[in-house]
Amino acid sequence: MYQAYGVLGHPLGHSLSPLLHNLAFEQLGMKRSYFRWQIKSEDLPFFMKAVRILPLSGVSVTIPYKEKIMPFLDEISPEAREIGAVNTLYWDKDRLWGTNTDYLGFMAPIREMKITSALVLGAGGASRSVLYGLKKLGVKEIYLCNRNREKADQSAKEFDVERVDWSKRRYIRAGILVNTTPLGTKGDNQDLSPWDLDAYPFKVVYDLVYNPVKTRLLRSAEQKGVTVVSGLSMFVHQAREQFRTWTGEVFDPDWAEEVLHREMEGI
Repeated sequence: MYQAYGVLGHPLGHSLSPLLHNLAFEQLGMKRSYFRWQIKSEDLPFFMKAVRILPLSGVSVTIPYKEKIMPFLDEISPEAREIGAVNTLYWDKDRLWGTNTDYLGFMAPIREMKITSALVLGAGGASRSVLYGLKKLGVKEIYLCNRNREKADQSAKEFDVERVDWSKRRYIRAGILVNTTPLGTKGDNQDLSPWDLDAYPFKVVYDLVYNPVKTRLLRSAEQKGVTVVSGLSMFVHQAREQFRTWTGEVFDPDWAEEVLHREMEGI
């Protein structure tokens, strides 16, 4: 039986999800297709009706719907409820579930690293998955820093971490720096960095931005001899967990990163 999947968001011009999932379906000989659904906010209720009527077999959810979609679901996994965001829809019999694979994607490339402290920049939806993932990894000392103090205060309280003023971030010493802001993303933000300072008092710098693969932040940290992790790894691993949720199968993450590297480099 033919099955349809896709990514829901607005805008979606940058999304690599259709390429990755369709290639994975093809590689595993599955009669399934993955589409791009760029839906305006006012049309979200109609789209969710279509999910049930067709029905669609699975949906990836990205900005700005990770929180807005929750009231439309029958069930929400404990992880997604605690994070406060859903990035994956799937069916369990006749119940439409929402879960979150972002935190698993975040954890994957650093799971074997012995990290005891972290500084997280940004307090949006991605930041919540990072804070949840760091807690799951057993990181005890976590600092949260954001330009908008009110948002940072709220997340810091919810996840029981320490908030730091944006202007004071330079004084924090931590095992890992994690950027969850859009600074460095291809386009208007590409030449920007959330850490425009000379010193890098971290063992690891992890940038959730994946296009370009090497952001200004990562290039600068690498020049200082710091271990860097690209957001492409998180993207691939969260997609791999989505794929597992929908099909029970997984694809090779090294293969996926190579494919996406070639796509972004225009090869």
